[in-house]
Amino acid sequence: MSDPDYIVEIQALAEGTVSDSAAALTGRPWVGIRFDCCGVYTRVYRNADGTAYLGNCPRCLKKVRLAVGSEGVDSRFFRAQ
Repeated sequence: MSDPDYIVEIQALAEGTVSDSAAALTGRPWVGIRFDCCGVYTRVYRNADGTAYLGNCPRCLKKVRLAVGSEGVDSRFFRAQ
């Protein structure tokens, strides 16, 4: 019996031969945002300064900014209304 179509194996990941640039992308800090305006979910990545997570709705381009601070929260998923 063959494997289901929805299973994807990436040989480089299995062998540990992922390039440095690909490895850097997988470690980039992000939070998940559900935009209620359009009912879509996306990841929002931390800016280069490390001071905030900046992004926008992929449909209507509504902006969102989450500040990074010492009194922050542990949650990685949020809703933008």
